[in-house]
Amino acid sequence: MTMLRTSLTFAALVISVAFASRPAHGQAKTKSNVGQELVRTETGFFEAWKSKDVAYFRNHIPENGIFWGEYGTSARAQQLEEQKGSAQSCVVDGYSLSDFGVLPLATGTYLLTYKAEQHATCGGQKVPVYMNGSSVYIFKEGRWQAIYRAEVPLKNQN
Repeated sequence: MTMLRTSLTFAALVISVAFASRPAHGQAKTKSNVGQELVRTETGFFEAWKSKDVAYFRNHIPENGIFWGEYGTSARAQQLEEQKGSAQSCVVDGYSLSDFGVLPLATGTYLLTYKAEQHATCGGQKVPVYMNGSSVYIFKEGRWQAIYRAEVPLKNQN
């Protein structure tokens, strides 16, 4: 029931954001240019994690942004607090992102999917190396912002 409620909430969020985030006339971009910008923005989240740059998260997650992971969902404020803690307890040796997919959902709204390999420890514990990620992006306040981000470790880490 919780998963169904989360899925329905996510669907409603995507639909409402899609209509609220339509770019102004003349802001239309080609799918490949948008894809490059989204990959650059998503990579920025990982680089910000590595360099302990909490401001990047603040600038690229809107007020109503949601994160979903193996422990459930969290709002923007929770995400920012977690990143502050991560900046103190995590050491990121490296990461790589691959297998990107870009799917337009509505005008000015895109789904970005990818695979991640990350080498990091948080609080002395290794984080899962392999992960699947996805983000729903909207163009707001002159930049791409992740209204929804999800990171799920692969079950088999071999």
